[in-house]
Parts: sequence; C-alpha cells; structure tokens
Amino acid sequence: MPAAAEIGATVSVFSEARFRGYSLSAGRPVASLDLSYDYPGGLYGGLSAAVVMGGEDSVRPLGLVLNGGYAKRLSSGLVLDAGVVHAAYAKYAARASGSSYTELYAGVTHKFLSSRITFAPHYFEHGASTLYGEVDANVTPFRKLHLNGHFGALFPISYNDESESPDVQYDWRVGAAREFGGVSLHLIWSGGGPGKDFYRGRYHDRNALIVGLSCPL
Repeated sequence: MPAAAEIGATVSVFSEARFRGYSLSAGRPVASLDLSYDYPGGLYGGLSAAVVMGGEDSVRPLGLVLNGGYAKRLSSGLVLDAGVVHAAYAKYAARASGSSYTELYAGVTHKFLSSRITFAPHYFEHGASTLYGEVDANVTPFRKLHLNGHFGALFPISYNDESESPDVQYDWRVGAAREFGGVSLHLIWSGGGPGKDFYRGRYHDRNALIVGLSCPL
C-alpha cells in the first residue's frame, strides 16, 4: 500500500512574534494557525496565518506566510531540500505600510543539525537583495522535552536605499519546549545585532524573552 500524505495543523499563542532578531508584532502577543502538507514523493507545503493584539485589545491581521518545496533523503542519512517562501505582513506599529518578501532556499539536514541558505531578490520594503545563512540544532534529551538553538546571518548584496546601512545582521535563538498532554509550553530567548529594533516610536534592545503555547489539531 502506498504511503499516505500527511496533513498537520497547529494553533499557537506567543507573547511576541520575532523574525531574525526583530519584532514583527511591536512587542505584542500573537496567535497563529499553521497548516502543513507532506506528500510521500517528497513534495511539501505550508501556510501560516497570524493575528496580533492591537491597541485597546483589538485583534488585527499580522501576516501570511506560504512555503513549498521538495525534500530528498539520501542513503547516507542526509536530507536535502529546496523551495520557496513568500511572506506578506499588514500595516502595523512602526511600519508605514505593509511589506513582503519572497525567498528561494536550499538546505541540508543530518540527525539533529540542519542548515539553509536563502536568497531574496527584494527583501521587505528596503528593496535589497540579500543572502541569509542559518544553522539550527534540535535535540530531545528527555521524553517530551525538546531543546533547540539557532544562529543566522543576513548579508546584503545590493541596497536601493542609500540611507540604509548595508551592515551584515546576525540573529540567534535558544529555546525549550515541554509537552503536557496535547499542549506544548515554549520558552525562547532571542536576540541579534548590530543595532537596535525600532517600534512604537522608540528604540528597543533586540534581546527578548518569549513564552508561548501550541496545540496540534
């Protein structure tokens, strides 16, 4: 009997949404729905939709992320994959308008380590083309306890806005997730540099402690 496709769905609530060391939600809590589809032949796809708590306890759309790709497991145990991601974010907080980006990526995974390199021809509103490299580690030292670490660096290739600094940006993240029945509790420490984050009209340190809950459907 051929293997069946796998469909996954997860709902999550986090104290903040961060991306590569920057806050996407201006430090406000977010809720998200993540859908995934894995075809036995190696094709996969995903969709993530998020909302953010705005002023006066209102709920606003934050963003939509779509991705699709192909993964191949080699006899050596290595897993190679390549694909594309498109993300679009609504007008919120310090952003003057909505912004989006599309990235092409290629990666490799072996046991608990994975790495990926990504190219964006037009990164967010800056109009920059960029390369982003990242390394991730995921381990499970005890049943129902998962630890993870991440380090990434963003390299500008070209910048259309001369007022923007083309410095290399780095980000890091360490986290732990503990399963309690069907719910996972997350604790994440995230940061990056150089420079600070800017939202709500002032600068903020890029280090942040994030807590959250996720539950598969």
